[in-house]
Amino acid sequence: MAYRLKASDPILGDAVRRIALDQAERARAEADDPALAPAEAIHQIRKRCKKLRGLIRLVRPGFAAYGEENAAIRDLARRLSGLRDLEALIETHDRLMARDDAEAARFAPVRGALTARKQAAPERVDDATRAALDALAGRIAGWQIEGKPAKVIAGGLEKTWARAAAAHDDCRDAPTTEAMHEWRKRVKYHWYHCRILAPVWPGPVGARAAEAKRLSDILGDHHDLALYAAHLAGAEAPDLDAEAQIALGRITDRALSELEREAFALGARFFAETPKRAAKRLAAFYAVWESEPRR
Repeated sequence: MAYRLKASDPILGDAVRRIALDQAERARAEADDPALAPAEAIHQIRKRCKKLRGLIRLVRPGFAAYGEENAAIRDLARRLSGLRDLEALIETHDRLMARDDAEAARFAPVRGALTARKQAAPERVDDATRAALDALAGRIAGWQIEGKPAKVIAGGLEKTWARAAAAHDDCRDAPTTEAMHEWRKRVKYHWYHCRILAPVWPGPVGARAAEAKRLSDILGDHHDLALYAAHLAGAEAPDLDAEAQIALGRITDRALSELEREAFALGARFFAETPKRAAKRLAAFYAVWESEPRR
Protein backbone atom coordinates (compact mmCIF):
# COMPACT_ATOMS: atom_id res chain seq x y z
CA MET A 1 0.00 0.00 0.00
CA ALA A 2 1.19 3.51 -0.78
CA TYR A 3 2.44 6.00 1.80
CA ARG A 4 -0.41 8.41 1.10
CA LEU A 5 -4.08 9.06 1.69
CA LYS A 6 -6.57 7.00 -0.28
CA ALA A 7 -10.12 7.75 -1.32
CA SER A 8 -11.20 4.59 0.47
CA ASP A 9 -10.13 5.90 3.90
CA PRO A 10 -11.41 9.48 4.18
CA ILE A 11 -11.56 9.15 8.00
CA LEU A 12 -8.21 10.45 9.20
CA GLY A 13 -7.74 7.89 11.96
CA ASP A 14 -8.37 5.04 9.51
CA ALA A 15 -5.79 6.46 7.12
CA VAL A 16 -3.17 6.84 9.85
CA ARG A 17 -3.64 3.29 11.12
CA ARG A 18 -3.58 1.85 7.61
CA ILE A 19 -0.39 3.67 6.63
CA ALA A 20 1.32 2.91 9.93
CA LEU A 21 0.47 -0.79 9.88
CA ASP A 22 1.68 -1.08 6.30
CA GLN A 23 5.06 0.40 7.24
CA ALA A 24 5.39 -1.76 10.36
CA GLU A 25 4.49 -4.94 8.47
CA ARG A 26 6.91 -4.12 5.67
CA ALA A 27 9.67 -3.63 8.26
CA ARG A 28 8.85 -6.98 9.85
CA ALA A 29 9.02 -8.68 6.46
CA GLU A 30 12.32 -6.98 5.57
CA ALA A 31 13.88 -8.10 8.85
CA ASP A 32 13.64 -11.72 7.66
CA ASP A 33 13.78 -11.34 3.88
CA PRO A 34 16.47 -13.73 2.57
CA ALA A 35 16.65 -11.72 -0.66
CA LEU A 36 17.95 -8.69 1.23
CA ALA A 37 21.53 -8.38 2.42
CA PRO A 38 21.59 -7.60 6.16
CA ALA A 39 22.86 -4.08 5.52
CA GLU A 40 20.01 -3.42 3.09
CA ALA A 41 17.43 -4.85 5.52
CA ILE A 42 18.72 -2.53 8.23
CA HIS A 43 18.59 0.42 5.85
CA GLN A 44 15.01 -0.38 4.88
CA ILE A 45 13.82 -0.78 8.47
CA ARG A 46 15.38 2.54 9.43
CA LYS A 47 13.53 4.19 6.53
CA ARG A 48 10.26 2.67 7.74
CA CYS A 49 10.89 4.10 11.19
CA LYS A 50 11.48 7.57 9.75
CA LYS A 51 8.26 7.34 7.74
CA LEU A 52 6.34 6.29 10.84
CA ARG A 53 7.72 9.21 12.84
CA GLY A 54 6.80 11.55 9.99
CA LEU A 55 3.28 10.15 9.89
CA ILE A 56 2.56 10.64 13.58
CA ARG A 57 4.04 14.14 13.50
CA LEU A 58 1.41 15.08 10.92
CA VAL A 59 -1.37 14.24 13.39
CA ARG A 60 0.48 15.08 16.59
CA PRO A 61 -2.11 17.59 17.91
CA GLY A 62 -4.79 14.88 17.88
CA PHE A 63 -2.67 11.88 18.85
CA ALA A 64 -2.45 11.52 22.63
CA ALA A 65 0.06 8.66 22.40
CA TYR A 66 2.45 10.66 20.23
CA GLY A 67 5.23 11.09 22.80
CA GLU A 68 5.32 7.43 23.79
CA GLU A 69 5.15 6.11 20.25
CA ASN A 70 7.67 8.59 18.85
CA ALA A 71 10.18 7.59 21.53
CA ALA A 72 9.61 3.88 20.92
CA ILE A 73 10.11 4.17 17.16
CA ARG A 74 13.15 6.44 17.60
CA ASP A 75 14.79 3.97 19.98
CA LEU A 76 14.06 1.08 17.62
CA ALA A 77 15.83 2.87 14.77
CA ARG A 78 18.82 3.77 16.93
CA ARG A 79 19.54 0.10 17.50
CA LEU A 80 20.34 -0.19 13.80
CA SER A 81 22.43 2.93 13.22
CA GLY A 82 26.02 1.66 13.31
CA LEU A 83 26.20 -0.40 10.12
CA ARG A 84 24.19 2.11 8.11
CA ASP A 85 26.59 4.88 9.15
CA LEU A 86 29.50 2.90 7.68
CA GLU A 87 27.53 2.32 4.46
CA ALA A 88 26.88 6.05 4.21
CA LEU A 89 30.59 6.85 4.60
CA ILE A 90 31.50 4.46 1.78
CA GLU A 91 28.78 5.89 -0.48
CA THR A 92 29.97 9.42 0.31
CA HIS A 93 33.55 8.52 -0.54
CA ASP A 94 32.45 7.06 -3.87
CA ARG A 95 30.43 10.19 -4.75
CA LEU A 96 33.40 12.36 -3.85
CA MET A 97 35.74 10.29 -6.00
CA ALA A 98 33.41 10.79 -8.99
CA ARG A 99 34.18 14.52 -8.99
CA ASP A 100 36.48 15.95 -11.62
CA ASP A 101 38.86 17.28 -8.96
CA ALA A 102 39.35 13.90 -7.23
CA GLU A 103 41.82 11.09 -7.93
CA ALA A 104 40.24 7.83 -6.77
CA ALA A 105 43.45 5.81 -6.86
CA ARG A 106 45.26 8.35 -4.70
CA PHE A 107 42.65 8.08 -1.96
CA ALA A 108 41.96 4.35 -2.25
CA PRO A 109 43.26 3.65 1.30
CA VAL A 110 40.28 5.61 2.68
CA ARG A 111 37.77 3.33 0.98
CA GLY A 112 39.77 0.25 1.88
CA ALA A 113 39.74 1.13 5.57
CA LEU A 114 35.99 1.84 5.55
CA THR A 115 35.27 -1.43 3.73
CA ALA A 116 37.35 -3.37 6.26
CA ARG A 117 35.40 -1.81 9.14
CA LYS A 118 32.11 -2.67 7.48
CA GLN A 119 33.14 -6.29 6.95
CA ALA A 120 34.09 -6.57 10.61
CA ALA A 121 30.82 -5.09 11.85
CA PRO A 122 27.93 -7.35 12.85
CA GLU A 123 25.35 -7.51 10.05
CA ARG A 124 22.02 -8.72 11.33
CA VAL A 125 18.66 -7.70 12.65
CA ASP A 126 18.55 -9.04 16.21
CA ASP A 127 15.66 -10.62 18.07
CA ALA A 128 15.11 -7.52 20.20
CA THR A 129 14.49 -5.47 17.06
CA ARG A 130 12.05 -8.06 15.77
CA ALA A 131 10.22 -8.02 19.09
CA ALA A 132 10.02 -4.23 19.03
CA LEU A 133 8.56 -4.32 15.51
CA ASP A 134 6.01 -6.95 16.57
CA ALA A 135 4.98 -4.86 19.58
CA LEU A 136 4.65 -1.74 17.43
CA ALA A 137 2.45 -3.51 14.89
CA GLY A 138 0.26 -4.77 17.72
CA ARG A 139 -0.27 -1.28 19.17
CA ILE A 140 -1.24 0.45 15.93
CA ALA A 141 -4.80 -0.89 15.87
CA GLY A 142 -5.43 1.04 19.10
CA TRP A 143 -4.14 4.39 17.88
CA GLN A 144 -6.81 7.09 18.10
CA ILE A 145 -6.78 10.49 16.39
CA GLU A 146 -9.06 13.01 18.09
CA GLY A 147 -10.23 16.42 16.87
CA LYS A 148 -11.34 18.00 13.64
CA PRO A 149 -9.12 16.41 10.96
CA ALA A 150 -8.23 19.59 9.03
CA LYS A 151 -7.35 21.37 12.29
CA VAL A 152 -5.24 18.42 13.46
CA ILE A 153 -3.36 18.37 10.16
CA ALA A 154 -2.87 22.14 10.15
CA GLY A 155 -1.36 21.93 13.63
CA GLY A 156 0.96 19.07 12.73
CA LEU A 157 2.11 20.74 9.53
CA GLU A 158 2.71 24.10 11.18
CA LYS A 159 4.68 22.71 14.14
CA THR A 160 7.03 20.68 11.95
CA TRP A 161 7.48 23.41 9.33
CA ALA A 162 8.01 26.12 11.96
CA ARG A 163 10.83 24.01 13.38
CA ALA A 164 12.25 23.63 9.89
CA ALA A 165 12.13 27.41 9.43
CA ALA A 166 13.89 27.95 12.76
CA ALA A 167 16.54 25.37 11.85
CA HIS A 168 17.02 27.11 8.48
CA ASP A 169 17.63 30.41 10.29
CA ASP A 170 20.12 28.75 12.64
CA CYS A 171 22.02 27.37 9.64
CA ARG A 172 22.14 30.76 7.97
CA ASP A 173 23.81 32.11 11.10
CA ALA A 174 26.14 29.14 11.63
CA PRO A 175 26.02 26.15 9.24
CA THR A 176 27.48 23.64 11.69
CA THR A 177 27.15 19.92 11.12
CA GLU A 178 24.60 19.68 13.91
CA ALA A 179 22.52 22.63 12.68
CA MET A 180 22.44 21.40 9.09
CA HIS A 181 21.44 17.92 10.23
CA GLU A 182 18.61 19.34 12.34
CA TRP A 183 17.37 21.32 9.34
CA ARG A 184 17.49 18.20 7.21
CA LYS A 185 15.42 16.18 9.69
CA ARG A 186 12.68 18.82 9.77
CA VAL A 187 12.61 19.16 5.98
CA LYS A 188 12.40 15.38 5.59
CA TYR A 189 9.37 15.24 7.88
CA HIS A 190 7.70 17.88 5.70
CA TRP A 191 8.48 15.79 2.63
CA TYR A 192 6.73 12.85 4.28
CA HIS A 193 3.76 15.06 5.10
CA CYS A 194 3.46 16.20 1.50
CA ARG A 195 3.70 12.63 0.26
CA ILE A 196 0.85 11.60 2.53
CA LEU A 197 -1.26 14.60 1.50
CA ALA A 198 -0.44 14.54 -2.23
CA PRO A 199 -3.81 13.01 -3.24
CA VAL A 200 -5.71 16.04 -1.91
CA TRP A 201 -4.40 17.99 -4.93
CA PRO A 202 -1.72 15.98 -6.76
CA GLY A 203 -0.27 18.76 -8.92
CA PRO A 204 0.57 21.46 -6.35
CA VAL A 205 1.12 19.19 -3.33
CA GLY A 206 3.04 16.64 -5.40
CA ALA A 207 5.33 19.38 -6.70
CA ARG A 208 5.95 20.59 -3.17
CA ALA A 209 6.77 17.04 -2.12
CA ALA A 210 9.27 16.73 -4.97
CA GLU A 211 11.07 19.93 -3.99
CA ALA A 212 11.05 18.98 -0.31
CA LYS A 213 12.68 15.68 -1.25
CA ARG A 214 15.29 17.52 -3.31
CA LEU A 215 16.14 19.78 -0.38
CA SER A 216 16.20 16.81 2.00
CA ASP A 217 18.56 14.93 -0.32
CA ILE A 218 20.92 17.90 -0.58
CA LEU A 219 20.99 18.27 3.19
CA GLY A 220 21.43 14.52 3.58
CA ASP A 221 24.45 14.57 1.29
CA HIS A 222 25.82 17.50 3.31
CA HIS A 223 25.43 15.57 6.56
CA ASP A 224 27.10 12.46 5.16
CA LEU A 225 29.95 14.55 3.78
CA ALA A 226 30.41 16.32 7.13
CA LEU A 227 30.62 12.94 8.88
CA TYR A 228 33.10 11.82 6.23
CA ALA A 229 35.25 14.89 6.95
CA ALA A 230 35.10 14.09 10.67
CA HIS A 231 36.14 10.51 9.91
CA LEU A 232 39.18 11.75 7.99
CA ALA A 233 40.23 13.75 11.04
CA GLY A 234 39.51 10.94 13.52
CA ALA A 235 41.58 8.20 15.07
CA GLU A 236 40.24 5.51 12.73
CA ALA A 237 41.17 7.34 9.53
CA PRO A 238 43.64 5.53 7.25
CA ASP A 239 47.19 6.75 6.89
CA LEU A 240 47.62 9.19 4.01
CA ASP A 241 50.66 11.30 3.34
CA ALA A 242 50.33 14.93 4.38
CA GLU A 243 49.90 16.19 0.83
CA ALA A 244 47.11 13.69 0.12
CA GLN A 245 45.35 14.60 3.38
CA ILE A 246 45.38 18.27 2.46
CA ALA A 247 44.16 17.58 -1.07
CA LEU A 248 41.28 15.39 0.11
CA GLY A 249 40.34 17.94 2.75
CA ARG A 250 40.13 20.68 0.11
CA ILE A 251 37.95 18.53 -2.15
CA THR A 252 35.64 17.77 0.77
CA ASP A 253 35.40 21.43 1.77
CA ARG A 254 34.54 22.48 -1.79
CA ALA A 255 31.83 19.86 -2.00
CA LEU A 256 30.36 21.00 1.33
CA SER A 257 30.30 24.62 0.19
CA GLU A 258 28.57 23.70 -3.06
CA LEU A 259 25.87 21.76 -1.20
CA GLU A 260 25.32 24.64 1.23
CA ARG A 261 24.82 27.13 -1.60
CA GLU A 262 22.32 24.82 -3.29
CA ALA A 263 20.44 24.15 -0.05
CA PHE A 264 20.13 27.82 0.92
CA ALA A 265 18.95 28.79 -2.56
CA LEU A 266 16.16 26.23 -2.43
CA GLY A 267 15.43 26.91 1.23
CA ALA A 268 14.89 30.61 0.55
CA ARG A 269 12.01 29.72 -1.75
CA PHE A 270 10.42 27.35 0.75
CA PHE A 271 10.59 29.81 3.63
CA ALA A 272 9.36 32.82 1.66
CA GLU A 273 5.94 31.69 2.92
CA THR A 274 5.34 31.53 6.67
CA PRO A 275 4.80 28.08 8.22
CA LYS A 276 1.36 29.11 9.46
CA ARG A 277 0.22 30.19 6.02
CA ALA A 278 1.64 27.10 4.30
CA ALA A 279 0.02 24.80 6.87
CA LYS A 280 -3.33 26.53 6.60
CA ARG A 281 -3.28 26.25 2.81
CA LEU A 282 -2.42 22.53 2.75
CA ALA A 283 -4.99 21.77 5.46
CA ALA A 284 -7.62 23.60 3.42
CA PHE A 285 -6.84 21.35 0.46
CA TYR A 286 -7.34 18.36 2.78
CA ALA A 287 -10.70 19.71 3.98
CA VAL A 288 -11.94 20.01 0.40
CA TRP A 289 -10.73 16.49 -0.43
CA GLU A 290 -12.31 15.10 2.75
CA SER A 291 -15.71 16.59 1.86
CA GLU A 292 -15.82 15.20 -1.66
CA PRO A 293 -18.29 12.36 -2.32
CA ARG A 294 -16.84 8.86 -2.36
CA ARG A 295 -17.93 6.08 -4.70
